[in-house]
Amino acid sequence: MIKQKMLNWIFLSMLVIFWGSTFALTKFALATYSPLWIVAIRLLSGFIVIYILLRLNGENLPTGIINWIWLTIIGLTASIPFFLICWSTQYIDTGIGGVLFGIGPLFTAFIAHFFIVSERINISKVLGLIIGFIGICILLNKDLIHALDSNINYLLPQIAIIIAAMGYSIQIICVRIMPDISLLQKTSGGFLVGAIISIILALLSDGLPNISLTDSAFLSVLVMGFFSTAMAGLVMFHLSKIAGPTFVSITHYLLPPYVVILGVIVLNEKISIEQIIAVLVIIIGIVVSRRKVNLSQ
Repeated sequence: MIKQKMLNWIFLSMLVIFWGSTFALTKFALATYSPLWIVAIRLLSGFIVIYILLRLNGENLPTGIINWIWLTIIGLTASIPFFLICWSTQYIDTGIGGVLFGIGPLFTAFIAHFFIVSERINISKVLGLIIGFIGICILLNKDLIHALDSNINYLLPQIAIIIAAMGYSIQIICVRIMPDISLLQKTSGGFLVGAIISIILALLSDGLPNISLTDSAFLSVLVMGFFSTAMAGLVMFHLSKIAGPTFVSITHYLLPPYVVILGVIVLNEKISIEQIIAVLVIIIGIVVSRRKVNLSQ
């Protein structure tokens, strides 16, 4: 039992690194590619990696209409958040994106109440939701006033990150409650649907991209495809099954400080007192909302 818990926390730490690095890598990729093509290449490369593992394991893509309906939902809740994060990263610092993404577990706590019997909402979760919302307000306060006064272009990317966090929350829960197919089938099927949708939209919107295999932007997308998509997908789906959505959502507790620090170190972004306060308040809200669940983990 103790060994399994330790492994769960190791997997969770891997998710934080995989997902948290996405914001910085996206900054590099956006210098060359549109948000839609970043998503398309990321999902396609992620699918190829997982499909190879699927075949090496002697498995095939899943069959059955019900399975593919669920996989379509998973594909959409992967591609839409990916796009929203890419688009938003053009306009906001990675640190702010990471802080906003930290609201994800609050959405997971709320949505899981209606679909998973063992994760009903309680007083702690309600209090955590309120505290977390206060944290978001602290972060958005100046930008909201500025947007209402003159320009909404900076506020919309922050709202998009919050919507992306909601999408991931839905995906985590869908993975838990969908029909029981193998880990590799879930991952490959979801990525395949997401890749097809993203490629079609990218072609219609931006045409064919100019790809150079040695270009740093392309390599950044491939790194996201392998680590932040393929490997992270396997880890996330595995943890959702053995530890539950609430445990997986703890990644979002740790993403804000990780992304803020990464942005400062790698991209020389500045950190503000509002970001620090927002991180602390959001983390407090999430910890409070999960207090009883954490004790049971």
